[in-house]
Amino acid sequence: MLGIECEKEVFILNFIEAIVPLAKKIAKQYHILPSLVIAQAMHESNHGKSKLAIEGNNLFGIKGEYNGQSVKMLTKEFIDGQMVTTAAAFRKYPSWEESIEDLAKLYKNGVSWDRNKYLAILEEKDYKKAAEQVQLSGYATDPDYSKKIIRIIETYQLLQYDTNPKYHLSRDKKGYVTVEDAKKKIREKSLYKAGSYYIFKKVGEIFNLSKVEGMPGSWVNLNQLEEVEFSYTVKSGDTLSKIAAVHDTSVSSLQKINHIHNPHLITVGQIIKTGEKHYYYTVHQGDTVTTIIKRFKLTAQKLQEWNHLKDINVITVGQKLRVK
Repeated sequence: MLGIECEKEVFILNFIEAIVPLAKKIAKQYHILPSLVIAQAMHESNHGKSKLAIEGNNLFGIKGEYNGQSVKMLTKEFIDGQMVTTAAAFRKYPSWEESIEDLAKLYKNGVSWDRNKYLAILEEKDYKKAAEQVQLSGYATDPDYSKKIIRIIETYQLLQYDTNPKYHLSRDKKGYVTVEDAKKKIREKSLYKAGSYYIFKKVGEIFNLSKVEGMPGSWVNLNQLEEVEFSYTVKSGDTLSKIAAVHDTSVSSLQKINHIHNPHLITVGQIIKTGEKHYYYTVHQGDTVTTIIKRFKLTAQKLQEWNHLKDINVITVGQKLRVK
């Protein structure tokens, strides 16, 4: 079950990653909070998996036609306090982008009988108030709609898309001139002390961080792993072949790694490198088990086993986790 849940979370994160650029672009144009649009899309399309989202690229369940195109679906609505199943025609879009923009236009232009129906949603900076306005305007018939949207925004930390986001470094990090420099750990430009910085730009797990909002800084590789090389201290009665067998390697490999010319000449107290290496990742702000196993192509079970985690869902900022 744990694996299934993590797989589901990875799917959700992939959906968010895909929709964020579209939501930010359109939300900025129409003065709507991106977090609201993303949460509504997640809720109403089941993270892009609903039949309507698949067959009609319709993320919000908007009814009618779009450029003469529609798909007919069964839908559940609250009528007089009761859940009722009815058939309806829903708009069919060329892509998700048109679906998101159509929602934004609905909020801006209202409906033919009330052009101001959704105006309270526009320019609202508080995500809770914006979600409540969607409910109050009559957009959805579900009496708990706003609560569900707020819960999604908070659970998936969608507020980070509403402003120029900040990133909190839990420990000091080196800053580099370019993205490639950060990958190769060459041409250091600055040292970032632990603290909060504005994200100017990011390429994968490499962030351009700055103390000044809107200004470029240096590139910081947040995906850098700490390498730990294992060794063994020779005890009385040990032989190189015995050590090799215990550490699942060969005598020749141990000779090569440790520059041992005669495999029969090792001494008590001698440090023997085994060739085994583990790699550790330091948990940062915003990390979850799901994002970590996705990033390092792990299973939740393996992460839990390697790090002796009692509760797979509990990790803390600054914690070091073996990921390789």
